[in-house]
Amino acid sequence: MNMQQATIGKTAWPLNSYLELVALPTAVGCARGHAKLVLSEWGLEPLTETVELLVSEIVTNAVRASKDLTASRYAGRWAAGTPPVRLWLSSDSKAVLIQVWDADHRMPVRRETDDLEAESGRGLLLVEALSAEWGAYVSEGSSGKVVWGVATYRDF
Repeated sequence: MNMQQATIGKTAWPLNSYLELVALPTAVGCARGHAKLVLSEWGLEPLTETVELLVSEIVTNAVRASKDLTASRYAGRWAAGTPPVRLWLSSDSKAVLIQVWDADHRMPVRRETDDLEAESGRGLLLVEALSAEWGAYVSEGSSGKVVWGVATYRDF
């Protein structure tokens, strides 16, 4: 699966959910809770822990990236103020695609860290380990980027 396949549309991912969050630290818990409820609704409970962890890491990075921004462009429209963080969950009943948009143009960079006590820097390593595939792309007509990951039943 690659991003081209992921964005084909509803035929590839017939189950879809969307949540817009204020870029505050509390957004991470809200996003996790949303993911848990959605996966329960979709009957994908075995993927819940993995999806919650992926959502948590990607949304945490998006909130951090958004905190100092004062405006954004989304779908061709400018808005003043701290931009929101947008979460999409999609599924074909075998895998879950997690996509998170933030208005920061800087692409994610995986950092190697030997410091076991570091409080940050391992998020993308975790995303890479938990995802069947992950990446980032620039969204047309918008500032910022979308970071995405795919959780599958590969471990079950």
